[in-house]
Amino acid sequence: SAASLALAVPGAAWLALGRDRLRGLWPALWLFALSVPLPLYVTGRLAFELKEVAVRGGLLLANLTGLGVTRSGAALHVPGQDRPLDVADPCGGLRSLLAMVTLSYCFAFFLGPLQRRRLLWLLLLAGPIALGVNMVRIASICWLARFQGVDYASGQGHDLMNAMAWVLDMAIVFGLDTLCTRKVAVPLQKRVEPSVSAPSLTFAALRKPALILWLVAGPLVLLSETRPYTDSHGRAAKMPESLANCRMAQVYEFPKDYYNLLGTDDVTWRRYEVNHEDVFVVACFHSSNWKSVHPPHICLQGSNMDLLVDDQIDLGDGSGARVGRILARKREDGRPYLCLYAYVAADLCTGSYASFFLHHAPRALFRASNAGFLLRVEAYGDGTGGIQGAQERCRALVIQLIEEGRKLLH
Repeated sequence: SAASLALAVPGAAWLALGRDRLRGLWPALWLFALSVPLPLYVTGRLAFELKEVAVRGGLLLANLTGLGVTRSGAALHVPGQDRPLDVADPCGGLRSLLAMVTLSYCFAFFLGPLQRRRLLWLLLLAGPIALGVNMVRIASICWLARFQGVDYASGQGHDLMNAMAWVLDMAIVFGLDTLCTRKVAVPLQKRVEPSVSAPSLTFAALRKPALILWLVAGPLVLLSETRPYTDSHGRAAKMPESLANCRMAQVYEFPKDYYNLLGTDDVTWRRYEVNHEDVFVVACFHSSNWKSVHPPHICLQGSNMDLLVDDQIDLGDGSGARVGRILARKREDGRPYLCLYAYVAADLCTGSYASFFLHHAPRALFRASNAGFLLRVEAYGDGTGGIQGAQERCRALVIQLIEEGRKLLH
């Protein structure tokens, strides 16, 4: 819905006013594209990658200046301090990156000469400037922790470095603009502007656009009056507590902000015992709000794991369906971890996010998204039978839970 504004607003202006009247105004209209929120999967992956870049870069800069910081996951251990500095997810710099790109766009098109070299450098270097300054900010916080303590560096020092980072960001942008702006001599003579008469808007000129708008208006009104139904609740909690050769041993509580992130509270996170081995299950149900479902890669990487294998395997129930498989390894202790996952609806079972998207997106256009759920079944690969044993336990549980989940959809 938000992405459509990036085309609808410029398109409506073009249709109503014409190309001549919009000449020179396109940068303002395309600014709508920068207001569109990115999908959860994209922002989650970007946030993780940017955090890794920021931590490595900040650590490198701190040590190049002689501090001697060591790293353990997302924690930075500063010499002379008992507690580490924890680098939270927002410290990856995604927010400052998006803000810098938007500010550089506005600065390039609205606050200076429209020279091709200037526009190109300001837009291309906005991202690297934001990333580099964020690394300097993390290194500076490490130095503050060295001399003022972790409490100060994590509180007032953190806020101070945030403000200083923005000052440095804008100073670099202004300096880059000065270097890129070419001085063009203007002859000292009266400049005669060509007279351009505004195109007349006669009834004949408006007949075709008006006809197009009225033909499109009818279907759009019908779509806007048909509201998507809201998520129902309680299906995840009704997933069975015992199945063949397994029983539920524990139910985990989600933090409250997780429900806001997912867009639903119809979700469960459990631990089952299968032949005396632990198997973890996450089931997230959706109705029309299917866009909140995201691939499990984000959660696994956010749990400090490296992804080693990312493919699909046959479900093994005779239907020919395939489910996703991720083999990961925990960074702190190297334990192998296996995840089997599937996007399920009454007429869908796939491990491909692209197939899941293509299944729901056309239906969403006509307010006909059908209910479904994301199922994740996971286990450590150092138990009985190793990785292969974990895979067979998970696959058997996936088959049973898909059947039970589809019953709840009906």
